[in-house]
Amino acid sequence: MATLGQKLRELRHQRGFKLNEVAEGADLSISFISLIERDKASISVENLQKLANFYNVRLFQIFQDIEEEDAFIVRKSQMEQLGEYSNPALPFLYLLSPEDNLSFKSILVYIPPAAYHESVQIQKGEAFLLVKEGTLKVDLPNKKPILLHEGDSAHLTSFKGTVLSSANDNKAVKLFVVASATVQHLDRQGDLLSYQGVE
Repeated sequence: MATLGQKLRELRHQRGFKLNEVAEGADLSISFISLIERDKASISVENLQKLANFYNVRLFQIFQDIEEEDAFIVRKSQMEQLGEYSNPALPFLYLLSPEDNLSFKSILVYIPPAAYHESVQIQKGEAFLLVKEGTLKVDLPNKKPILLHEGDSAHLTSFKGTVLSSANDNKAVKLFVVASATVQHLDRQGDLLSYQGVE
């Protein structure tokens, strides 16, 4: 079975393209494509989509016959322990997928009650949200705020910054987020939030 880089190189050879032709057609650098094809760099979903469009294939076709990896498992007991390490006044993010996943991130996000005036900002990509506890306030740029209650979900595309906060002064929000690899999570000051891995 092939790696992603080998699959992309094979696709280029099948189509009869040189590196510089792919770089120009997909609006990527020659050196970047070379690194990707040698499995020396990771690629975002956005850039992978550019290559798929250039080769006129669908993303799933690129991933066919790629080496399978081990499953990344997070047990219920691990999830139950997460709250023990949190500061209830600050937002935190627990990464529930491998750090080196090239296509998406699965994250458990905790946002403190509104009384703490804390929030999480997401930008530069797509995200699916599922509210596990509390009421989430979603502020999209130039749109009216949206309230999501426990069990509600939303699919967001945000390139300018969508702000997530608790809608309740006394209750925190816990939500499950699946986000494209390009998505950044920022605190209310605009600084990148770091992910805490599950032990």
